[in-house]
Amino acid sequence: MGIVQKRINMRIVKIIAVILLAGLNSYTQPFSATVIPSSIRIDPVSNEIIENRYIVNKGNFPADVLKKNWVYDGSKVSLKAARGEYISFQVVVTNHSSNILKGLKVEMSPFVKGAKQISIQPELFLEWSVRVQAPSTGYPKASLGKGWYPDALIPFKYIQDDSAEVHGRWVYPLWIPDFNNRIDDQQSMIIWVDQYVPFKEIDAPTGKYSSMLTITAGNHTQTIPVNLDVWNFAIPNENLLKASLQEEGFLSSMDEKQELEMYQLFKRNRVALMDPTYKPDLKYVNGKANINWTSFDNRMKKYFTGKAFTAENGYAYGPGYGEPLETFVLPFDVFGKHGTRGWPDVGKPDEEKLPANIAKYEAVVKQVRSHLITMIDPSKTELIVYLNGLDESYFREAWERMVHYGEMFKRIYPEASYRIDGGYSEEAMEFVGKSIKSWASHTINYDAEKMKKYQAMGIKDWLYGPMIYESKVNSWVGSYTFTDLPLVNERAISWATFKYNTYSWISWGAGVNGKGGWYDPESWKDQYKTGADSDSGFTYKKINGSALLAYSGGIVPNVKGACPSLRLKNLRNGVQEYEYMRMLKKLDKSDERVKAIVDEIIYEPFGEKSIGRLDVWTFDAEKWDKARIRMGELINEHNQ
Repeated sequence: MGIVQKRINMRIVKIIAVILLAGLNSYTQPFSATVIPSSIRIDPVSNEIIENRYIVNKGNFPADVLKKNWVYDGSKVSLKAARGEYISFQVVVTNHSSNILKGLKVEMSPFVKGAKQISIQPELFLEWSVRVQAPSTGYPKASLGKGWYPDALIPFKYIQDDSAEVHGRWVYPLWIPDFNNRIDDQQSMIIWVDQYVPFKEIDAPTGKYSSMLTITAGNHTQTIPVNLDVWNFAIPNENLLKASLQEEGFLSSMDEKQELEMYQLFKRNRVALMDPTYKPDLKYVNGKANINWTSFDNRMKKYFTGKAFTAENGYAYGPGYGEPLETFVLPFDVFGKHGTRGWPDVGKPDEEKLPANIAKYEAVVKQVRSHLITMIDPSKTELIVYLNGLDESYFREAWERMVHYGEMFKRIYPEASYRIDGGYSEEAMEFVGKSIKSWASHTINYDAEKMKKYQAMGIKDWLYGPMIYESKVNSWVGSYTFTDLPLVNERAISWATFKYNTYSWISWGAGVNGKGGWYDPESWKDQYKTGADSDSGFTYKKINGSALLAYSGGIVPNVKGACPSLRLKNLRNGVQEYEYMRMLKKLDKSDERVKAIVDEIIYEPFGEKSIGRLDVWTFDAEKWDKARIRMGELINEHNQ
């Protein structure tokens, strides 16, 4: 071989080496797709696992979690679920080109087992990210920091990923970077996948099902098989936990179409809504109360009967099908700390106990009971009396009024539960305890051992308030749904409810800043000069995602309806897991096995001892998901 030929051969080898090396360090296709669990989030710019930032985690999630994890082995997805519940995962599509990746299409076929097909299709949502500009006030250590957080979930029916379906202009094509979200340097698009497993066994017999996820852009297609093992049991259709979000005026201020959409959205995610501002028309004629129920009944009856959650009203399937509202706050109120008048209005505290005013108030209570008793089944719908005028009132005059009204409702509306909200001392509870039926106990003072005394008295205790107390100042809100705190917090409240044998949980707010939240996650902003809520270290509050779990429609182009949040989906998962715990305890006729599993996840949250602790439960999402699988397998064994 001549010198010239040798040189040519060497050049060829070098060229081949360069090509091979380039192949090792770059992608030959315009995109790649992978799958991550529903219990973590990734930054769409950096592909970083957001939960990895938490101070306690210290890098729990390895760098290759996008290549392989506990639901995805690098080639296929493996899921397990009971009937009557949702099972979820996330698809991450990464753009490897320097150009905008256009014309994306993402599809998933129905699950099949032989000739049997689950008739309910997988539900796909495009994840919309919000940009956190500053950590939530009061959480300098616990916050996961600045950056982009996937949160709003846009149903694919609003996304234009099929040119055949587009008439006129494209207003929400499926692109990377996102056409509307405007994320600078976005690498990845994330898609949330929900699959509801039908409640009836005939619709989803026990066994192994398969589906195929298909992602296409131009001439490139990637497929990922998805396997689903349906266990031999169903969680209840009814939401037995009755976990609730309360927000004054949230629903009653909507038109009836929006209201129905919102009620159905939360029913589908196993969370009840409370709005204390629904009131019939009350007038006085010749000194006597006259209540006109026509408008109230026309609006609310379908929710009390459960018809609002049937195919007749567009709810084709899902949790709570045909079931009425889990909770309803009765229209009563009193004059108090917010300066609002009572309903019925019997004046200020120095007037309300006059015999004539007591009779006036009681007459209305009796009329309300007489009317609603024919419409509402109290064994299905928890009837609650919440007197906003006495909300979180920590002085003796207020306690005396609580006793006055509590005894009144016990006597003439026994089906209703008078609920007080706040962090009440033992002194306060000794004073009012025998006159109330429910207590939404603020988590800052929730002591599980002391609470046993009130549980024994028959008081229904509800967990209420933040999940993590970096410092005592965190007690200044009644919501715990913060965007920049770990995602497992959303499940933790249901797990803690089971651990402490608590009646249920409640959080304030469902759609606060539902319009502005698409572009500004700071849903709660205010400043204090003086007062109980002021603090020398924090003279203002800016909190990300507080009380915002559903986003309003009509803000983002083509997104016409309300959108759930990724945090709401994880809240739902916690409620579903609570049902696993309840079922396993019942089947075992003992809490020994389920308690051992729960105690591995939940340590000692809430109360004084939790202040300053950032490890009140495990923040390893894999452990949570595997604990769910363990409970499901144990229940399944009972039913073999």
